[in-house]
Amino acid sequence: MITRRDFLNASLLGMGTVLCADISPLDLLQGAQASEDLLPASDLGDEWYGYGGVGDYRHSHGNTPEVVFRAHSIRDGRAELERHAIDTGEIYDLVIVGGGMAGLGAALEFVENRKSGEKALLLENHPVFGGESKRNEFLVDGVRLIAPQGANGFSIPERAEKSFAAGDAYYYAKLNIPRAFHYPPASRSIQDIRFGQDDYGFLYWLENDIDIGYFFDQTPHDSAAVWVKNPWQNNLEDTPLPQKLREAALRWRNWTTRPQAPANLAQWLDSMTYRQFVVDVMGLDAGVLQFADPILASAAGGGSDVLSAYSAYAIGMPGVNTFYEDGFALGERHSFPGGNDGFARCFMKAILPNALSGGDSFEEIITASVRFSELDKKDNPVRLRLSATVTNVQHEGAPENAEYVTITYVKDRRLFKIRARAVVMATGGWINKYIIKDLPASHHAAYSHFIHTPMLVANVAVRHWQFLEKLGISGFRWTGDLGFAALVKRPMYVGDYRPPFRPDTPAVLSFYIPFYYPGHSAREQSLMGRTELLSTSFSTYEKKIRRLMTKLFAAHGFDDQRDIAGIILNRWGHAYVLPEPGFYTGRDDMPAPPDIIRKRHGRIAIGHSELRGNQHWGPAAAEGARACRLLRAQVL
Repeated sequence: MITRRDFLNASLLGMGTVLCADISPLDLLQGAQASEDLLPASDLGDEWYGYGGVGDYRHSHGNTPEVVFRAHSIRDGRAELERHAIDTGEIYDLVIVGGGMAGLGAALEFVENRKSGEKALLLENHPVFGGESKRNEFLVDGVRLIAPQGANGFSIPERAEKSFAAGDAYYYAKLNIPRAFHYPPASRSIQDIRFGQDDYGFLYWLENDIDIGYFFDQTPHDSAAVWVKNPWQNNLEDTPLPQKLREAALRWRNWTTRPQAPANLAQWLDSMTYRQFVVDVMGLDAGVLQFADPILASAAGGGSDVLSAYSAYAIGMPGVNTFYEDGFALGERHSFPGGNDGFARCFMKAILPNALSGGDSFEEIITASVRFSELDKKDNPVRLRLSATVTNVQHEGAPENAEYVTITYVKDRRLFKIRARAVVMATGGWINKYIIKDLPASHHAAYSHFIHTPMLVANVAVRHWQFLEKLGISGFRWTGDLGFAALVKRPMYVGDYRPPFRPDTPAVLSFYIPFYYPGHSAREQSLMGRTELLSTSFSTYEKKIRRLMTKLFAAHGFDDQRDIAGIILNRWGHAYVLPEPGFYTGRDDMPAPPDIIRKRHGRIAIGHSELRGNQHWGPAAAEGARACRLLRAQVL
């Protein structure tokens, strides 16, 4: 068994590379001598991982047992990873480590600017590309349902920026993503219920657009359990909350006065936590932060007591949102059926047109199956190698003079070795500091300020949602130890994906479950959350979900044994970087940690979403592209 110590600081990696050899690692693997021992297999099994649904993503939901096991082996420097690796003889112009949004951004940048004959290899440690932008699929009573494994939700950018640094707008235009989408009309019985179009209706600024019920449990509120619909719209009058807390909460949520701030707003906000801003600048009681903490932890990785106020500003939290000149507005929200896997698929189609079945239309890209046999072909300008966990990246000689970088990775429980003229590490600091063997001290010091927090996304397929119809709501919130909010969203119709949208038909409820522990340091909260996430069995989480839904909805006709058709857990051990004060602008006259990490290290450049602090699909791709451009300009 993996011990509690092994779970602490668990690392989950993603990797990539560049190529042109005749013999493949599969050929080498099949021809390896029988005396060559395989590396140990993961000791996490189905009891931990659980059901994966149907379709191409069924074996890759959240961090897989193999990914968790290999990452811990790397972190702990276990001897088996120092064995002699099989040299494939492959040499690439570029190797990209990590097949998430940053790695896909780097790969697209390479494809669009490659010179004749140049080859790249992208190494991804999971069985499917996309990072946290992947999907779950269910088949419930003949109905196909698609839900996000993690990242989801977007607003259509106002314009197509010319600079790739703009992120969303730049790639939205480049990938020819539509600017209008189709949703089903509501059936007669739910015409008076307002529904969201992504899974983030729990964010305070989106609650006004949906009908949401708050469940006030008798335990924390010393009153009979009660449902209150849209409590903020009635100034919390119908809630069992104390009058003093209601008044403070309403002041917090409806705050419009812009506080006095220095000229350098970013640096000022980044000098304090959001809790300090609310208490010291807004002058409010800290009790109001019970409404803010789950939102912050779900959207930015940590609660108000550890998160930089500038991070809260980036997502438009009360008080700090007054500094927006034209007001804070996200625009109409949307979500592809599988969340941001829609963006990942559009990137992949542009990088490797044969990677997905069907044509180039948006509808075909979203509904296509993955052609796994096409991904790692010799003639591809970018080859994609899945289930390949990079364990070692190192220059051949002094970084400033080296002509090549050696990359070692594990695939099918064997070690392989390749070479590259340049490497983009589209992976996070939790693993980079272990596998880049000659990483300079400056980068190691900067990485000490990168704290990563976990997230659990539990997709629960139900055979109907009449229990919500009876309450007149589409979303719901509660308090407890298993998340805080979920909803039924209006599903986007794409191509032949047209699930029914009636209360008596199947749907998926996506539970976004953050981990935060007020009163502890950011690093302690990170370790506590990851320990809880990785040491809890599937069956334990399943029982918790069933108990929660029974408590919430049994009185309204819900029966967990009859009505739950399937549960998929997506465990992300390092879902977010938690930006503490100083992360964005630096402290004590020192550069901001991300600015140090962005500096090229010999033939290696790092580009990952964590460098933006508040992580998002477009900026993530832009960071990968930036790293690729840096190497193109100075190395390749």
